[in-house]
Amino acid sequence: MMRLQRYDMELVYTQGKYIVLADALSRAAVRGGEHAESSTDSEVTHHVNMIAETLPVTDAKLKHIAVETEKDRCLQQVVTHLKNGWPRGECAQYYNIRTELSMVKGILLRQNRIVIPQSLRQEMLKRLHEGHLGAEKCKRRARTVIYWPGINTDIDKMVSSCDTCLKHRAKQQKEPMIISDAPEEPWQKVGTDLFSLDGQNYLLVIDYLSNYPEIALLSSTSAAGVVTHMKSIFARHGIPQVVCSDNGPCYSSRDFQKFAEEYGFQHVTSSPLYPQSNGKAEKGVHIVKLLLKKAVDSQSDPYLALLSYRASPLEHGVSPAEILMGLRTTLPCLATPSKNKYLRRKQWHLKQQQKAHYDKASKGLEPLSNSDTVRLEDCSTWSKRATVLEEVNPRSYTVRTEDGQILRRNRRSLLKTKETGLVDTSTEDTDCAVSPKTSEMLPVLDDKKSAEDMHLPVLQRSKRTVKPPDRLNL
Repeated sequence: MMRLQRYDMELVYTQGKYIVLADALSRAAVRGGEHAESSTDSEVTHHVNMIAETLPVTDAKLKHIAVETEKDRCLQQVVTHLKNGWPRGECAQYYNIRTELSMVKGILLRQNRIVIPQSLRQEMLKRLHEGHLGAEKCKRRARTVIYWPGINTDIDKMVSSCDTCLKHRAKQQKEPMIISDAPEEPWQKVGTDLFSLDGQNYLLVIDYLSNYPEIALLSSTSAAGVVTHMKSIFARHGIPQVVCSDNGPCYSSRDFQKFAEEYGFQHVTSSPLYPQSNGKAEKGVHIVKLLLKKAVDSQSDPYLALLSYRASPLEHGVSPAEILMGLRTTLPCLATPSKNKYLRRKQWHLKQQQKAHYDKASKGLEPLSNSDTVRLEDCSTWSKRATVLEEVNPRSYTVRTEDGQILRRNRRSLLKTKETGLVDTSTEDTDCAVSPKTSEMLPVLDDKKSAEDMHLPVLQRSKRTVKPPDRLNL
């Protein structure tokens, strides 16, 4: 506009026959017929014959669509409105796009897309989903040739209920990290796990506050052998208040439950098939195995390797051996004031940094409610179908499969689907119902009671993860 202001413009009308380079539409208008009779109606747009000739559909299929369009009462009302004028409010699904509609050879078009009658929509959905493409691919295919009101919703519903697509769906994205509260005193909360190295089995117990590792060589991985070695470790460092482990056979046995009751500590298990929720013990196994491998490779003393790690300062500048102190016995005692406030603040700051880095590539998953239909991840496929019973801990749910099994899985291992009528979750089935005692025996490291479980009204908001800019974190 600024460049043209220097000129004095004069507009002159020129008849079309004198325009040498004319566009195709002005030279190929439909002559005569029903469109010519309604040329005075401003709501009707003239279309060209070339649209019907260039549609990627066979003649037989076009005739079939035209026949079904003539039978469809809703589409016939639309055609009537196109010819005689469109009363406001009539055929509301098509009213807002009325200027894009036209009839060509008995077929209703929206620009260059065929409007499919109701009777042929299921067939067209199957054709769109040939090859079991995803929802976005199916929508892109549809945008090139066909249309009907709500086609995107129908495509989403079809793909989300396709058994083959659900079974071979990719893994779900990781969720934002949940930071567990750091214990106030050393050896107050410990993690434990078993690992194998060079054909031998070991028991690991690691402190959550100091990261001090204790290992024991096992002659047997039975519950009795694990309990004996853990008693020996507790006799040196005291009895912790919380012991975190996975759901291995030795930890889920009655012997270990009896051991927890006798020694008076709380046993917390992680979600099955989700070792990340027992991350402290898993990381401790990684560190200790690496120390032992290096000791064997260098033919050095493995005990000196463990001693060096225990005496080396961590990120906060204090070594695990310096932090570890104090003993807790079976006698009840009052809690002493914390002497590690600075250390806990430092650890919390480091965890916040780790969380910020981890959450960059994560996205929250929609919480599940009771009676939701889900699929369970099994060997990189989603073949098993189940129904949610309850949330036992944050992001940890108990579900009932089609064959009646009651399993516990992390939210990341549960794919919510729109399938219905899979499993009866009525409370009348007392054989498979989860009792309060069972739910108490299934605590997890990553859970919270949701409003759905308590039957409270839930305010539905956008599931998009909001990440404020870095300048607001000062």
